[in-house]
Amino acid sequence: MKIYLKNLFIYSTIVTFITSLMACQNDSFLPDFTTSSGCSEKPKVSLNAKDVEAMVLHESTITKSGQVSINKSVGYTFMGKTGNKLVYQTNQNICIWVYTPDNKLMNNPVLPVDGKYIIQIGAMEGATTFDLGLQLQKDAETPISLTQSSLLETKQTKNSNRQDPAVFIRNYYLSLNNREYSQTWSNLSDQFKNYSSSYSEYQKWWNSVKEIKIGNIEIVNISNNTASIDAELWYYMNDGREFQDTRNRIYLIWSENNNTWLINDKSEP
Repeated sequence: MKIYLKNLFIYSTIVTFITSLMACQNDSFLPDFTTSSGCSEKPKVSLNAKDVEAMVLHESTITKSGQVSINKSVGYTFMGKTGNKLVYQTNQNICIWVYTPDNKLMNNPVLPVDGKYIIQIGAMEGATTFDLGLQLQKDAETPISLTQSSLLETKQTKNSNRQDPAVFIRNYYLSLNNREYSQTWSNLSDQFKNYSSSYSEYQKWWNSVKEIKIGNIEIVNISNNTASIDAELWYYMNDGREFQDTRNRIYLIWSENNNTWLINDKSEP
């Protein structure tokens, strides 16, 4: 199944066991459509096993982010059951292909059997970073609303329009990856800024990080003015060290003056 994601797309999921990451050779499952969107009917690049990540999907939306190009794809595997419904959402121009358990590209939104499926993500052109929201619903007949799957966009709360705190955290670490330190510094409360001796020390430390890998980001608690988030984060340092951030519970406060969330503290869950 070839998908060009600019807005919200909905697919049913049942997950079956995947035996291969090779490109599908059987075209009988390919939909009869044109490629005017910029995405080919099947991937031109094979997935490398090291670029495939297993994930657990459920009715709460999770987000994945990464970098893809026309020469490199990334993949995700997930488990589900017959009749489940898979929801995707992204704001980037990316292509997504979904493989069945017998390694055929899907052309039907309803997955046929239980097991493990693989999602391959590629760039329409050049290279791009992406944020992808995913949600697995149990009942394929249940209508899906935007509020059920809008983790990647600003959402309206009961009291005001505020950015989803999980999106705020993901954007913060993506900005760190892009060395946008003036922006990320402004995303910190005065209390959290005091944990660094100065802005220059803050820059110096993050410059020692070659790359931040961002995994699942989930909301633990949220109220009118506070939120707590659990974020899976791995740091790849310039000196070759790699480690996971164990202080991955992040506490946010809402700033009325700046009309944004601010990082106020971190701790172990």
